[in-house]
Amino acid sequence: MMMTNTAPKFRSLSQLLITLEPMLEVGLIALDARWRDNEEALGLLLPGEEGLGAFVFTYGQPQGKYAVELSYPDEGDAIASGEPLIREELSQARLLGLLRTHFGLPEPA
Repeated sequence: MMMTNTAPKFRSLSQLLITLEPMLEVGLIALDARWRDNEEALGLLLPGEEGLGAFVFTYGQPQGKYAVELSYPDEGDAIASGEPLIREELSQARLLGLLRTHFGLPEPA
């Protein structure tokens, strides 16, 4: 199971990783090793396009909520997206929707 390679994460991040596991396993997205030892955060990258990422964290958020900071390969892409780069107090469903849009991931079956 994928979770054995990561440091312990807060329960909400562990649940998120379990939800993302199918996409991680097939390489649609990848974990950013820079955040491996942080219990309250994780980083996600688009393989082959490491400038496109998402930093997901729980610190400073109400219980069961997430915050995300989106990154783009260049500033022009960020401006063109028209989306705020940082969002807070997101439910897991809303966070997953943002991640699907940001990384161009398929909708769940």
